[in-house]
Formats: sequence, structure tokens, C-alpha cells
Amino acid sequence: MGKKIKRKLEEPHVLVNFEKILINKFDSNISVLNFLRNHRDLVGTKEGCSEGDCGACSILIYDKELKYSPINSCILKLGQIIGKNIITIEGVSQLKNSESLLSSLYDQGASQCGFCTPGFVIAATALKIDQPKVNEKQVHDGLSGNLCRCTGYRPIIDAILETKEKIIIPNPKKKQNVFGSKLSFGKTTFFYPRSANDLRKLLGSGKDFTPLAGGTDWNLESADQDFDKHDILFLNEIDEMKDIKIKKNSIEFGASVTLKRFENFCLKYLPTVTETINRFGSPQIRSAATIGGNIATSSPIGDLAPIFLVMGAKLHILGKKGLRKILLKDFYIGYRKNKLKSKEIIFKIELPKLGKKQKVFSWKLSKRYDQDISTISLAAKIEVEKGEKINDVILAAGGVAATPTIMKKNLFSN
Repeated sequence: MGKKIKRKLEEPHVLVNFEKILINKFDSNISVLNFLRNHRDLVGTKEGCSEGDCGACSILIYDKELKYSPINSCILKLGQIIGKNIITIEGVSQLKNSESLLSSLYDQGASQCGFCTPGFVIAATALKIDQPKVNEKQVHDGLSGNLCRCTGYRPIIDAILETKEKIIIPNPKKKQNVFGSKLSFGKTTFFYPRSANDLRKLLGSGKDFTPLAGGTDWNLESADQDFDKHDILFLNEIDEMKDIKIKKNSIEFGASVTLKRFENFCLKYLPTVTETINRFGSPQIRSAATIGGNIATSSPIGDLAPIFLVMGAKLHILGKKGLRKILLKDFYIGYRKNKLKSKEIIFKIELPKLGKKQKVFSWKLSKRYDQDISTISLAAKIEVEKGEKINDVILAAGGVAATPTIMKKNLFSN
């Protein structure tokens, strides 16, 4: 037998507008926004709210499942994008057919002060990737994570609608673990497990980790903090945690499946809940946020929980001793509290398949239609028979108690 060839690891790097940038001299805890502006002089990417709400910081990032998607660079750590390709507003002009979109935005007068314009161009570019024509609803949805205070949205929308050419971006070459499993930059160390076994060993190592996948919640609280010493367990290199497996009686979602991928899944298999998922944050947030993270935060107004509760979701929880399973309805124990033990993470979410007579619906009420937390959310699973007669119903709600709750009273009891 021949000797096993050991793959030579590259120095940690990112690709910025297709240029390879070594980042071993940077602190991986800095935001991607500050890395671009302060260390690469790419100042077209702006800092507005620094919370992922305004879209001025938007960039495109390559993901093999979603290809190129818009994402908020202000709530993204440098350690989260090692080995990935990102495109900034400065790189858009390098893309094939982008001139048509840029000219249309200019001709329509779609910019006044110009501060928000780079973010809108990134959002518009994401809409036009590989599709020449988009309708007005798609444009509104695609721009829902971008705010403009002076131009007004109509010229921007018209410019996108009038652009008939699709934008083509070459996909980067496939990478295969081009960097190591542990990278230290400054006072922050990222650990990159690549399998369930790697993850289990790290959880049992005795170290205190902060688990991180999308980071759209945690990164808000930790923005550029000066950690004395901090170990981050990054979960997005584990393929099994990003898989969606359709089985005979259930569907298994890896906990690191993004909300964008879950939205795409719902469009095909659960169309009655897509309006709720479509209003979850913005395209930039859904490109990063994960379903496992949304469940683990244990917020009483998390948008996914009511849907998963009525469907009878089961969590696969991984710890140093292996996997254990728990029903989601038994997971929450108080405000922002759950049954995760020390050094455990949600590994998968299992949803039973709906029966032929079962349907699921969801609703979200908020002060703003887009980019807002729920005031109250509701989901229902109904079972019908003989046409439209409802035989059974399960209701769950968020925003009515300290935890997302299954409504106990049977509304259809005699």
C-alpha cells in the first residue's frame, strides 16, 4: 500500500475580490467590516447601525450551498470567513454584466447622499446573480435589509427592475481543509472541528468554549471586545451540521443550516410557513443565522420555535458523552433558559413528516413588516378529514409567556 499523502496546510487567508489576503497577523475577533475598512482600505463598505439592520455594511460571501449571498460584515468575525471568498462594492465592477445594473442605478438617480448606496448595490447584485429578470416582490424582499434616508426606494426599485442582464460570478475553486484545526490571532483562538467526532473530543477537552456559527446574536454583544483570552468553537466546518436529510418518516436539519437554506426548503416542502421565514431579519441575516442558533438562544419571541413546536420537533444534542435527544417542547425551562448542559450543543433538529391530512400554518405580528422582532407569533398544525372539516389542531405561540408555548386548551373540545 502506498503512503498516505499529507496535504500541506496553507497559511490562513481570505479572498477579497478574488485576491488572496493572509490574515495571520490580525486579531480574528475584529469584525469583517473593520478588517476591510481599516486594514484593506476598502472604505466603500460603510458602518451605519453596526447591528445588522441598515445594510450599509453589506458584502457578498460565497457558500457552496447558496453560492453568493449578501451578508452583514459588521456582525461577522474575521475568524468566520477564513478560506472564503467575499466581494465588496469595490469588486462588483469586476463582475461580468454588472455594468448594466450600475448604469441603470445611475440613470434612475438612485443615489443622493450615497452613504447607503454601496449596500443597495450589493443587495441588487445578489438579486441579479444568475437570473436576468426579477419581479417587484422579489426586489422588495431583496432590499428589505437595506435602509435609505434620502433617495427614496422607488428609483432603486425601478433601476433593478429595468436591468435585464443577469450578473455572473465565477465560483472559487473548491477548497479542502486548506487551514488548520486551531488558529490563534491576538487574544482570540478559533477551533475548527470538521466532524462530529472532532466536536465531541473538543467538548470533552475541559476547555470553556463559546460556540459560534452565524453569530448574528452573539456578535452583537461581543463587537470588537478586548478579550483577555477567548476560545471560540466554530461550527460551520462540520458538513453534517449543514446537511438536510429527508428520511422516510422525518427530516433532519443540521443545526448550522442557515435560515436562507431553510427558507428555500420551505418554499418547496412547507410553503404555508414561508411568509414567516421570509420576514425573519433580512436576506443578509438569513444568509448567516442558523436554525440551531435560533433555537438555542431560547428567546420567547424566536420565530422558528412555534413552527417547530407544533410539528413535534426533536433536538439531537451533542456532548462529551455523545448524543442525546429531547423534544423541543421539553427544552425550554424559563426566560432565555433551556436544558442544555455544560459543554453541550444542538447538533441536529428532527422534524416528523406531515401526514397526508395534516397542514402547518404560521403568522407573525410585528410593529414593522420587515426587519423586526415578533410582538406575537403563532403556528398551527391541523388535521383535516372529509374535505375541510378540522379533526384536530395544535397551536403554539411566541411572545405570550417566558418561553415559546404550546397552547394547552383544546379549542375544539366539547
